[in-house]
Amino acid sequence: MEEPALDPTRPCPPPNPSAAWAPPAPPKRRLGCLAGVLGGCLLSALLVGAVIVSIPLGLAAIAAHAGDALGEVDLRQGARHALLRGEAGENARGVLRLSLRGVITGLPPNRWYSPEDCDAAVLEAIEAVIADDDFDAILLDVSSPGGGVTPSDALYHALERFKAAKEGRRVIVLGGDLVASGAYYLAMQADWIRLRPTTLVGSIGVIVPGLNAAGLAQKLGIADNSVASGASKDLGNPLKPVNPEHNAILKTVVDALYERFVALVAKGRALPEADVRRLADGRVFSARDAVNLRLADDIGYEDTLDAKIAELLGCSEGDLAVYGPRRAGGTFRAVLGELPGALGQGVGQALLGAPPAAPQYLHR
Repeated sequence: MEEPALDPTRPCPPPNPSAAWAPPAPPKRRLGCLAGVLGGCLLSALLVGAVIVSIPLGLAAIAAHAGDALGEVDLRQGARHALLRGEAGENARGVLRLSLRGVITGLPPNRWYSPEDCDAAVLEAIEAVIADDDFDAILLDVSSPGGGVTPSDALYHALERFKAAKEGRRVIVLGGDLVASGAYYLAMQADWIRLRPTTLVGSIGVIVPGLNAAGLAQKLGIADNSVASGASKDLGNPLKPVNPEHNAILKTVVDALYERFVALVAKGRALPEADVRRLADGRVFSARDAVNLRLADDIGYEDTLDAKIAELLGCSEGDLAVYGPRRAGGTFRAVLGELPGALGQGVGQALLGAPPAAPQYLHR
């Protein structure tokens, strides 16, 4: 039976008030299609990330084998250093110029991205010239808040070994933005400390960083369930209330390391230990105050430092041959390394906001 044709001129019938109203049926969700789209986006993001990471690594590997083609030239047979100023020769007095930047962590240098001024790279460079008679001095440009106790001490000891390996060797420290805590600790091997006019110095002391979130954990219903072999095995546990006995144990460790720091400053700066203690409360000093307090020797810049180095070595400025670390991977690799190295250092410093409970010679 055929349905009658609709008459557009005929008015619509009034709605039936007794009829039950029902909402329109929702459209069918195509979950399978949506999941597929999201999965495809995630896979694409992973592939793009892998490509982005692989490109600099591959280019760096190429640059590592093509350093000489990119402008790197050996100045001496088998040399690991590039001549920065002066002339090499039989009578030259070799000076190794190094830069130390950032927090002293002791982390090993990364093959591709670690900057040559991280503490591990500086330690490696110092140790490499201990037995090299061509070097009579180390000029260390320092801008660091310090860091780990043991890595700071390792740098101090490496400089000590450098000086002991050949008579008459000298170490000169040039201050940057900050020469504080562990950075000042290692500077106690210096025969001369020159500060730039804006350098901050000091922060002599030790800290064991720690946070306690026991109250917050209790409000959130979080309970610690650590199993320890002894009552002091989990000292500093942030999920347990502060334990005065545990704090006393840590204070003993801090005091012992503090005593060593004070003794090294007194020895390195030829100051009475009592005078050092009055200054060693963690404060920093301006360059002028540091010189007046004999924590440093003078204020100036590197462009006039060669005269002092020559004086310390007992030679003329013309006899100095100043070298820097040679970038074995070439200029291109060095450029690639700058950004990731800086990012890594920045992340590391950001993470120090919640560091492990280990003693540190660190200015915060």
